[in-house]
Amino acid sequence: MASMGLLDDNNDKGKRPIAAGQAYFICDGSPVNSFEFLQPLLRSLDYDLPKRSLALEHALVLAKICQGVYTILYPLLNRWWLPQPFILLPSEALKVGVTHYFSYLKAKEELGYVPMVTSREGMDSTISYWKQRKRQILDGPTIYTWLFCVVGMTSLFCAGFLPDMGIMFLLRAICLFVFRSMWMTRLVFIIATAVHFIEAIYAWYLAKRVDPVNARGWFWQTFALGFFSLCFLLKRARE
Repeated sequence: MASMGLLDDNNDKGKRPIAAGQAYFICDGSPVNSFEFLQPLLRSLDYDLPKRSLALEHALVLAKICQGVYTILYPLLNRWWLPQPFILLPSEALKVGVTHYFSYLKAKEELGYVPMVTSREGMDSTISYWKQRKRQILDGPTIYTWLFCVVGMTSLFCAGFLPDMGIMFLLRAICLFVFRSMWMTRLVFIIATAVHFIEAIYAWYLAKRVDPVNARGWFWQTFALGFFSLCFLLKRARE
């Protein structure tokens, strides 16, 4: 519609096209709180919703602190192999904490715009799109699960098989306190590795049926995380 408003033949000769240099809000005209608007989408994708609230003014103070810290640490965090941290910015706090309303009256009067779908219809289409997209990527646990599994298995290997040097002495002392002997520490690592490998093989075969595009990814993720990863694949298989 705006492009049609830029055509000379839609206006009186010699006059400026009606949409030239103008800004228009294109929306359904319904006031909406961003968080309330996104709740159906988040629920449909099985994301946990926040259970506690924070006053907007307090959220803005926290956001400014996060912004300052991230600005200082950005050179250290800007690495391709590091997952990008969640950054709470003042703009994000305002998006969630303020009800937004954009009037399309100007677009209606000058361009003849009217909404073609309702908010409910638009959300249904969005949910359908994101469900389909989510099925095309790997599901996985949180970064804390990754740290627990990777650091735990690495610590067991270092304590059981590497010579004493640096931090190895501390790792070995912890493992001896928990498992009582080096023999048991090595046995636990070998058994855990074997179990992870068996789970990874099963995940690969199962993914060949329910998610063939990501079968290799499911294998390696399950090999690293074991049952924590397999749970997500089993859930996808039941859907």
